[in-house]
Amino acid sequence: MNAVLYDVALTGYIIATASALGYLLGRREGLWRFTILVTQAGWMVHTLALVVRGVELRRFPLTTLAETVSVVIWVAVLLEVWAERAYRVKVLGAFVLPVVLVLGLALPTGLRVLVLAPAISSVWIKVHVALALIGLAALVLNFAGAVMYLLQERQLKGKRPGNVYYRLPSLETLDRLSYRTLTLGFPFLTAGLLLGVFSAGKAWGSPFAFDPLALFSSFMWVVYAATLSGRAVGRWRGRRAAYFAIAGFCALLLMLGAGVMLQGRHGS
Repeated sequence: MNAVLYDVALTGYIIATASALGYLLGRREGLWRFTILVTQAGWMVHTLALVVRGVELRRFPLTTLAETVSVVIWVAVLLEVWAERAYRVKVLGAFVLPVVLVLGLALPTGLRVLVLAPAISSVWIKVHVALALIGLAALVLNFAGAVMYLLQERQLKGKRPGNVYYRLPSLETLDRLSYRTLTLGFPFLTAGLLLGVFSAGKAWGSPFAFDPLALFSSFMWVVYAATLSGRAVGRWRGRRAAYFAIAGFCALLLMLGAGVMLQGRHGS
């Protein structure tokens, strides 16, 4: 039942993505309203799918990597709807929903074969996963803000603004959105990874036991830590901060790819 509900939610996200891109490229206000409605409907069905899966399995749906990514998508969509209203960035969905769609379409294949090993299935591990995925979801918005910034900057420098220029907010607004989503996501990510390190020490005998997913997660954390440090201490703004945000998201994708392709202590 939960698989059917998830497919319905994914269909809603597909329609919302197409509508959001249509609004970005055109100038029809009705498309934006339609995007919001379909996105919220898809999110509510997705919520029901997660609840049903939890009831059917009698546990939190955070044990498999597929479930984890599904919850990342769920949180990312929730944050996107909130940020769109808070920052009045109506085109945000056109940059967040395609990422959500790519992650969602990946779930029926390789991601479903990865299950956490029994040795590390515990309440603390679920808290570790929950904190980390909230951080990851916020960093999806951080990536979207960076892409929008670079696109808007290019439009301004080209001195030939197209339809996209009139849909995107100011560079200052986009830079602020990127910074605040980073400051929101990074503490959750850090807390989740630290809890994972402590839990790994009990489950594996050493917190430094080799695991591909943990290794790439550490690399991702270093990239985002450097980005936040640069913004807070070095006062990075604009293009440099945007490039680092994109680099961090690429590290995030590498981490997920390592979880799928490489067998490790997190399960197989």
